[in-house]
Amino acid sequence: MAQLGEIDFVERWFRERLAKIDPQATDIRIDSVERLSRGVSRETWSAAGTVCTAGVWTPRQFIVRRDHASGSVIPTPLQTEYDVYRLLRDSEIPTSTALWFEDDAEWCPDARPAYVRSHVSGDWRLPFIGNTDEAYDDVRIAASKEHLDKLALVHTADWKGLGFGDIFAVPASPADCAENLIRANLAQLAQFQFEPSPALAEGVARLLQVAPKDCPHITLCKGTNGHGEEVWSDGRIVAMSDWELAALGDPAYDFAQIQEMIPEIERHGRRLWGLPEALAYYHARTGIEVTVERIDYYRDLYGLLQFLYTHHAAAQVRRQQRPPLRFVWNAAEIGFHSEVRLAATFGSAPGKVRSSQ
Repeated sequence: MAQLGEIDFVERWFRERLAKIDPQATDIRIDSVERLSRGVSRETWSAAGTVCTAGVWTPRQFIVRRDHASGSVIPTPLQTEYDVYRLLRDSEIPTSTALWFEDDAEWCPDARPAYVRSHVSGDWRLPFIGNTDEAYDDVRIAASKEHLDKLALVHTADWKGLGFGDIFAVPASPADCAENLIRANLAQLAQFQFEPSPALAEGVARLLQVAPKDCPHITLCKGTNGHGEEVWSDGRIVAMSDWELAALGDPAYDFAQIQEMIPEIERHGRRLWGLPEALAYYHARTGIEVTVERIDYYRDLYGLLQFLYTHHAAAQVRRQQRPPLRFVWNAAEIGFHSEVRLAATFGSAPGKVRSSQ
């Protein structure tokens, strides 16, 4: 059985799919294949080599994504993850280019489906983003605005025209965004849930009871976003990455999952930047109002998202004699935290109990 770590196999595989890499290319050589360490839910590999077009050999690098041998921590199908990149290929949103999804048994490395996308040069790290020294104020605010600019592209994209209604649950109306997201997650959970959870039942009941109805627009939402999730180069985001929790819904869903990209900056008694300023900047860019109350709601709803993937990991642990440690960790420790998050919603207004999590 051919393995993904075998350079000769990967070269033959990519040569077989050469037209998907470049219709004008005549040959390809692969020089290295290595597994990347980042990421928990799936495996990410890098393949580097050169592609010959019109007699000229040009360096190229590719990313290969697939499930672990034991499956995926997150229940989002690998095909859906690939489809997001495929649908965004011709949009204004910067992403890695989807090349092909491999499900031909003859070419699946280690007998596992995989997909291949282009590599985008850059770095996920912004060393200055957490530096509170006054000298970094301007660059931190500039990076925050850049990130908001790219979220604006996501939220104003024509999700219907791009085809996202074919792969995601579509809310019946803007007012249905929160409840639609809950229904979609519970429908996924029903496929593998193996035991009841009182915290889940009570938490979902509370989330449905207080679900906001004032979302102004249904938008494409990225899910996990911010520092560590995007590819940066020269102060710009050159690729929006990690679309595992993407959905159609309220843009507040994305603001609830921003990682470090809205720093609170105050100098000499004057506010320079923070959530109110970021929301005003975003509104000016999109015309979409996002309220703090809706952001707080989706922060609480994250307990459901977390329960979904940790229970999925637990379901796979149950059926394997020697499950990987990452699955056990998600099933046990992170699964516990998901129930704490859900339990924290009982009898409280959304966002008012998060300090106990």
